[in-house]
Amino acid sequence: MRTLPFFFFGLLVSFGLTSCSNSVVDPGQDPSTIYQANMADIKTYTSLKGLTGTTSNTGLFFAPLKVNATGLTATYGTEIEFNYRLYALYGPSNSSGAVTVTDRLLDSTYISTPMYRYLYQGVLLPGLEEGLLKMHEGDQAVMIMPSVLAFGNGSTSDLPANSPVRFDVRLSRVRTEDQQMDEYLTTQKMTPTEVTSTGLRFIKTQSNPTGLTPGPTQTLIIKYRGQLLRATSNLKLGTAFDSTGTGTLASTATQFIPGFSEGLSKLKVGEKATIVFASKLGYADKGVTNSSTASYIIPPYAPLRFDIELVSVQ
Repeated sequence: MRTLPFFFFGLLVSFGLTSCSNSVVDPGQDPSTIYQANMADIKTYTSLKGLTGTTSNTGLFFAPLKVNATGLTATYGTEIEFNYRLYALYGPSNSSGAVTVTDRLLDSTYISTPMYRYLYQGVLLPGLEEGLLKMHEGDQAVMIMPSVLAFGNGSTSDLPANSPVRFDVRLSRVRTEDQQMDEYLTTQKMTPTEVTSTGLRFIKTQSNPTGLTPGPTQTLIIKYRGQLLRATSNLKLGTAFDSTGTGTLASTATQFIPGFSEGLSKLKVGEKATIVFASKLGYADKGVTNSSTASYIIPPYAPLRFDIELVSVQ
């Protein structure tokens, strides 16, 4: 909540589809050679499968299967809900002795279970992110990408180093921050007391009509608890990313992020409220990272919830 966060809970390192440092080619091999070999395998594979699509200048092959041109477009700053299957391609570029290109299913966990992501640059594998940004809500597509856009020289028992991969993707929902906040409040059975001109949702949970209204320069003694509206790989839903716990915090109202300051300004001493606001009133496109792991505790473009109490003023 403070401009410089002081304590966070539930820190975990995220892996999987997240863009990370292993999305590079083996430094012992020529990147151009690997890329060209991957692209040759992709060309052979798409021909064998009868897939028709376009190839971007990065090497992503994109084949739309279902198009909903009127659906909301996936853009940075939205939350996306999508499903996918992941295949590895096996061919001359990554399999010794291969004379053709075949595929093997690597992951179907999320074909029936949705995955949610706040969409910002670098949140996913480069090729998957590029492909999703081409899609509308309701679209389905096949994305095939060289290893430099996927897992690079990372390998497992089923995924050789420098492997091109295929994603079959269905983009089910694209949500603006306003939609995320309204749907969250509906799910939590909360009705805003007020929606301000900035879009802040204010729900007063304890009134004190005779309480003192603080002045702009007074020191405020407060309690608060902050959380995301959606679970992430770092935080379970309902887990606090910042909290006074059983204690209090003394500060002036100007020391907080805008949404928190606005919500606090609506309280008299002895009152409590829940406030929900968009990232433009919080950490915007920067988010908040853990200094030890560099992983996001508050992702970019994440709307926030705070439960606040004005205990006293000095």
